[in-house]
Amino acid sequence: INIPPKYGETKGLNGYIEAIVQYPSPTYFMRLVGFNSVNMATRAVAGTGSTYACIWTLARSGADVSINGNGVLYTPHCSIYDDSAAANALVLTGGGNITAKSIGIVGSYSVSNNGTLTPTPKTGLAPAADPLASLPAPSASTDTCSGSNCNISISGNSSITLQPGTYSSISNSGGGTVTLASGNYTITGNVTSSSNGGIVFGPGNYTIGGKLSDSGSSSMTFGSGTYIVGGNLNLTGSGTISGTGVTFYTESSTSVAGGSNLSLTAPTTGTYSGVLLFQSRSDSSTLSIAGGSGTTVQGILYAPAASVTLSGGSSGVAMSLDVISDTLTVTGSGTFSNSNYAIEVNPNSVLSKTMLV
Repeated sequence: INIPPKYGETKGLNGYIEAIVQYPSPTYFMRLVGFNSVNMATRAVAGTGSTYACIWTLARSGADVSINGNGVLYTPHCSIYDDSAAANALVLTGGGNITAKSIGIVGSYSVSNNGTLTPTPKTGLAPAADPLASLPAPSASTDTCSGSNCNISISGNSSITLQPGTYSSISNSGGGTVTLASGNYTITGNVTSSSNGGIVFGPGNYTIGGKLSDSGSSSMTFGSGTYIVGGNLNLTGSGTISGTGVTFYTESSTSVAGGSNLSLTAPTTGTYSGVLLFQSRSDSSTLSIAGGSGTTVQGILYAPAASVTLSGGSSGVAMSLDVISDTLTVTGSGTFSNSNYAIEVNPNSVLSKTMLV
């Protein structure tokens, strides 16, 4: 027994135990040449830490991981698991490249135009299971609004503060601010912000039956909590998009984009510790994240039935993500740098669990 391990990728890491069992096994035919026994050995490592894997693609056929153009996926502390049994389970086109801690593929891979894979993938592996299959989905509120103040809409430069409760819709098309005081909210329809105004969500839990969208130069600030969105989640305005300790649960397509104006981080405690975006297991709509210089996005993207697209433009982008999806596509001509969120940022995330290595 070695604490910590002396061999393998967990060598010297605290939180892991290595067991090596060795015993002599009697021989039969080898006795004719003087060998009465041979030593047999096996090794196992268990730990209460996060696995080095931070990208899982779960589709069993077709191209699971694709790098389009001459972009780069640089994630040297992250292992990639590709469940597709196809000959082109992982595809590099246009001269792109991947650098990872390790790459494991059920099928095989295809590289063109001088693309590179570091290290060389291991092929013919057994499929990896969904590591968050047991994570429960949050429960949406079914409350409805009645009365004269259900639909909130402001324009011009006016501002308003709302109290926790139930609303039918919230819209800001002006230059003022809608502030939702801390608490729990149910909005049965859409929540939108356009023009150069904004919406500030106080800490709490939100059920939004329709879409959640900002556009133009509007901004959205999210307090800590869980945001259940039944329609599309579109956070693509040029204003500030920020949130600390937030989890978005979506039931339709998701698009998040920004540069230095974009800062979203997952919670570090609770049921959804580490989960930034959780897309319904029955929803195959695309989830896309586009960043740029100065972008801060940290957490787990969990969309087991969906295609996830990551892009960083020509200037490149650095994020800290763990991705569990049906497929993954990385686009752009720059370098998409990704650290292993569960290892380097939040060792208490839902991906930190007792495991056999």
